[in-house]
Amino acid sequence: MTDSGKKTLLTRRDRWGHGMATWIIALVVLALPPVFWAIGQIHMHNDVADWLPHDDPQRKIHDWYEHNFPSEDRILLSWDDCTLTDSRLEAVAEILEGRMMENGKREGASPFVSKVSLPTALLQRMLDRNVSFDTAINRVNGLLCGAGPLRLRLTEPAVSNDSSRKEILQAVRTVIGNEVDVRLIDGQLAEPSTQFDASDASAGKLHDEMTSWIRRQPKFDLSLSWPNMHADAEAKAAVITALRELRKSDGTALLEDAFLIAGSQAALTVTLSDVGAEDEEGTFTAIREACLAVGVAEENLRMGGRPVVGAQLNKAVERAGWNRAYEIWNFPRRSPVLFSAVISIGLSLILLKSLRLAILVQVAANLTVLTSVALVPVTGGSMNMVLVVMPTLLMVLTTSAAIHLANYWKHASSSDEHDSVIEAASTAWLPCILASGTTAIGLGSLNVSNLVPVSDFGIYSAVGCLISFFMVLYLVPSLMLYWRRKPPQSEQLDTRIWNRLGRLLTRFRYPVAMTCIITTAVCGYGLNHFRTETKVIRYFPPESRLFQDYVYLEDNLSGIISVDTIVRFTKESRKDESDPGSSGLSFIDRARTVMRLQQKIRQHPEISGTLSLASFLDLRDPKDRSLSLSRVERIGLRRGQREARDRIYEQLDQGGPDAQEIASMLALPESATESAFPGEPKLNEAGDELWRISAQAAILSDLDLEVLTGELDAIARENLSTVEQPGISHVVTGLIPIFLRTQQAVLESLIRSFGLAFILIAIVMMILLRSFRGGILTMLPNLMPVVMVFGLLSWARLRVDIGTMITASVALGIAVDGTLHLITWFQELVKRGMSTQDAVSGALERCGPAMWQTSAVIGLGMLALLPAELLLISRFGWMLSALICAALVSDIIFLPALLAGPLGARIQQSVLRRQQARSDDTSATAESASGLGFSE
Repeated sequence: MTDSGKKTLLTRRDRWGHGMATWIIALVVLALPPVFWAIGQIHMHNDVADWLPHDDPQRKIHDWYEHNFPSEDRILLSWDDCTLTDSRLEAVAEILEGRMMENGKREGASPFVSKVSLPTALLQRMLDRNVSFDTAINRVNGLLCGAGPLRLRLTEPAVSNDSSRKEILQAVRTVIGNEVDVRLIDGQLAEPSTQFDASDASAGKLHDEMTSWIRRQPKFDLSLSWPNMHADAEAKAAVITALRELRKSDGTALLEDAFLIAGSQAALTVTLSDVGAEDEEGTFTAIREACLAVGVAEENLRMGGRPVVGAQLNKAVERAGWNRAYEIWNFPRRSPVLFSAVISIGLSLILLKSLRLAILVQVAANLTVLTSVALVPVTGGSMNMVLVVMPTLLMVLTTSAAIHLANYWKHASSSDEHDSVIEAASTAWLPCILASGTTAIGLGSLNVSNLVPVSDFGIYSAVGCLISFFMVLYLVPSLMLYWRRKPPQSEQLDTRIWNRLGRLLTRFRYPVAMTCIITTAVCGYGLNHFRTETKVIRYFPPESRLFQDYVYLEDNLSGIISVDTIVRFTKESRKDESDPGSSGLSFIDRARTVMRLQQKIRQHPEISGTLSLASFLDLRDPKDRSLSLSRVERIGLRRGQREARDRIYEQLDQGGPDAQEIASMLALPESATESAFPGEPKLNEAGDELWRISAQAAILSDLDLEVLTGELDAIARENLSTVEQPGISHVVTGLIPIFLRTQQAVLESLIRSFGLAFILIAIVMMILLRSFRGGILTMLPNLMPVVMVFGLLSWARLRVDIGTMITASVALGIAVDGTLHLITWFQELVKRGMSTQDAVSGALERCGPAMWQTSAVIGLGMLALLPAELLLISRFGWMLSALICAALVSDIIFLPALLAGPLGARIQQSVLRRQQARSDDTSATAESASGLGFSE
């Protein structure tokens, strides 16, 4: 196909007579030590809140929110039998925070923890501001307290009957299913400990109120719980009905009553110090040891929060490489990544039928991956859940190109050991540079993404494509020149099946092409249901410990993810308290306005609990005649509210024991902040007052984040519009809007980049074929695998995560790679005078084996990732396997059918025109030479 005598980089020699192959190998060997050193410096960083750039509107709002209400990483901690009066709560807090000494300082505190918040501390602060205990427990419920398990009070005969438990469990499982983990727990709600400082009247009041509250609760004998008990109200009601209908053999009932006790389940939050945020594993170990020290069983321990998910995500990524939880003989689960590599190596050996070629293919692929990954820490980057799929992408592209190079070598016209390698490299150069270049441009287009990890993925992957091109076209041939073999004889290559397939496709080209087009269109219609997923917890399997902990915490206690509503009162909307005649809302009126909105937000079914500064205030109106208060009590109430107001402002201004807590709920910005969106009012002016309403939502909920945010925004708008005072506005922010914006940005950036890559590749095809229509037709097989697989995924209503989205770029690269190689052979055979039908069969003979081998090696290798614990990696594996299978079908079925029809005819006309032009140029040159007397 190519003149092996043509001078190329591989044929050149330096001044000392050394071939360039020697220098290429030496360069790679010398680069290995720094590459391995750089890989050792890699660290993981997975924080979705940091994904958006600082100039993104939602990020600007979030930064403004965090500037006014500084937040810290917190861990929600509980255990299965943790109640509000559980003495172990305070014991754990004392171990982590240290013991308070007489000098007012704490000793023995964990360096990983800055603060521990107990539900009793929230209740005590409310009681100190004259909030009734019943009101306080209701306000804390859904934050650090929850409904807890279902309480069962048995009849007297059932209490003494050992079989009662079995009958209860059987009745429950009959309703909700035998596979559900149902738990029965003994014990009552214990009264609070009597150990408190007698001189502390506040602590004594809390003790008395809690004791009274416990004694007012109905007695029970057992507690019953199962996953998602509160989330599925219908199932819970059905269980209660079934239990009440239980009868013994003599007809007597087993159950007297089944009920819930609001606020009975409890938790605490652990705020991480700077040391704890840096060493999350050390933090978890300290928390776990503290809980074990006070008698909490490790299997009953429940932890949730952003630090927990981030650390578990990093661990899961690491365990995909090597998971010590599984025996070495269970290698698919011990190391899904290495198992994938072993599968790929084994298949390379079997399909290439050459240990030498299999080793060379894997050397090129692995060196490409190592070198590209090494660039991440060298350039100051870090690995994340998006970038972690880059090695697989580059492994796929490099393996594909290397197998095609091996295929060119097998079909080399020269049987010489040296010339066959040079010929194969020269022939593969054009399709490989086109495939690598177009794929690199397409991936590089991800740099326009608003998401930092996606942008990084595009840059590093684009550079990796260029490294891949060097490894395949220069390193592999250099190694082949030193590890020489003669290419197999043509009679050893049994390609008859590919020839027959080509002739069959040319015969039925129109039905085949129409079937592919119609199938693609039907699958593509499902893209109307396309949805993305950015909730990190969804990347873990439902049976994982982390997922189960989240199910328990969100069902029994509180939503894990926060969404905050910031209520803004302008300076004009606030009453000057020193001037009784001034207009506007007084401090207590502003607090009541916030509380009304807070109560409306809490009524939303997706919100477990809410908290604001208004939660800690006595909001009763002294003018309300329905309150049974004496004149003296009304005067005292008014005075108490003024004192609470003055104390709040004083602590904000001068500091105090509660200053940090108050600052996290009320802000008085000293400077203005511009709007995040053009044309909208400023986020705040100097002198405004900002009140924060924190709401906890369930991250495991199926409700769309956009719907939730929109509904909360509508609730705030409707509620605040009823206040007859101008200058009041609101902003909904927090992690949920950030997740929502991230989800939208994922979809926007990947669609934009895929579209740009598609256009660029189409332009390259048009230039290569010298035909606009030919270029468009050629892109149909490249579009087919992506549309088919993602369309079917959308038909099945499966959400697509970030890692799965990126497989579209991989599929496009694989499809383009096969397309370019097949068209290269087709053009060459047409140049030799073959008809389009014969050229199709001949091109399939030469490219079919390489495309089939590439698909088998990569597809089955990626399928080996299926057992990975992290669903992000597992889905990436089976999705990529499906896309590669679809790409193979498009390249060996759809493309040949097009080449046998109008597309092939256009390419043939283009080739013939070029040959005729060259022939005319040659004739003209000969005539010119003859006219000048240079002819013989």
